[in-house]
Amino acid sequence: MHEISHGQESAKIGVVGLGYVGLPLAILAGIKGYDVLGIDLDKKKVASLLSGSSYVSDVSDQDLQALLCTGNIRIQSEYSELLSCDVIVICVPTPLTAENKPDYSSLIGAVKGIAAVLRQGQLVILESTVAPGVTESTVLPLLEAGGQIGGKDFFLAYSPERIDPGNKSCGLQNTAKLVAGLTDRCLFLAQQMYQALGIEVISVRTLAIAEMAKLLENTYRDINIAFINELAQVCHACEINIWEVIDAAATKPFGFQMFYPGPGVGGHCIPVDSVYYSCWARANGVPAKLAEHARLVNDAMPKYLAGRISEILQSKGKSLAGSNILVLGVTYKQNIADLRESPSIELIKELRRRGCNVSFYDPYVSEISLSSARLERVYLDEQTVVRQDCVVLAVAHSTYNLAWLYDFSPLIFDLTNGMAKFPQEKIIKL
Repeated sequence: MHEISHGQESAKIGVVGLGYVGLPLAILAGIKGYDVLGIDLDKKKVASLLSGSSYVSDVSDQDLQALLCTGNIRIQSEYSELLSCDVIVICVPTPLTAENKPDYSSLIGAVKGIAAVLRQGQLVILESTVAPGVTESTVLPLLEAGGQIGGKDFFLAYSPERIDPGNKSCGLQNTAKLVAGLTDRCLFLAQQMYQALGIEVISVRTLAIAEMAKLLENTYRDINIAFINELAQVCHACEINIWEVIDAAATKPFGFQMFYPGPGVGGHCIPVDSVYYSCWARANGVPAKLAEHARLVNDAMPKYLAGRISEILQSKGKSLAGSNILVLGVTYKQNIADLRESPSIELIKELRRRGCNVSFYDPYVSEISLSSARLERVYLDEQTVVRQDCVVLAVAHSTYNLAWLYDFSPLIFDLTNGMAKFPQEKIIKL
């Protein structure tokens, strides 16, 4: 492989998997002047992108359309043209199976597709989350199946993604990337590729260290969120305001980082990567008991909250069954349209199982899929709000008019502390 330098427009970069990780990378490479080939097996996604419509919040339609017009990016569902690429970056999802185990099926399929067209001198970079050792024990043998040798005939590196959808201050270009290579040459070439895109690179000594670092980053968050969710339950039982406790502890200038309670943990990374770590640890004979407990705590939050809502209604002389409950916010975090692993949806399912008449409103989502039905969002007006027995503020999207909500809601269960500045007579805090 020839070296990639800044602005080398002749270099071709292939990106396999055009989701929240791959699409921003493909767009950035195109903006930097490289010829980009985007591959995704989901034909609906391909059709959307070819029409100039982005489904990723961090990629604007304008940037996508501009690159389509200049021809800097081509998008398709076949692997064959990867033969012409200098670099191939794998950004396919690695979710969990129905049995809550790591699911590498999309990754293995993508690597096999790449291996079928792999030529001498190409650099392959894996960005998908994997357990320590997978790049070398699984990806490498699949790429070498045709007889080429990694580190000699082609080059292999691992650089875990660090995308935080909707984060306006920490994006792809100003968040440093960890990079590890199968060999020193592999590392050098991968470093050069990301640096050419204007991304700071931090080299890591081995592939396994880089793989483990990714799991540490997100398991760390899962464990701390679980702790604060557990603490919220203890504080409620003892009639202590958890939000004031957090604010008080945060005045310490060292040794403390703020985490906040909520309906659970969602998204494409935290709840998944924690399980990857736990499964890997058990496979190596050292159960990760703390991480496993954190998953149990966070997964149980929707049931805990349904129980709290039942208590709230009982204190008003009402039964949970048959009550009207409006859930505000069904995405896994505020100000994005991402529903992956959303705990708010699990809360809705739990409330429905307990006989509630549940409706939802979210400015970013028009309908959600439940176990056996689809639920469309309601029209958020005075009539809708006043007929509720309880309004649950589950995700504090910045578009909500909280003053209006306070005026017309009979009772608000605030999971976000977003209503902290309002009179507390009809507000119940998590």
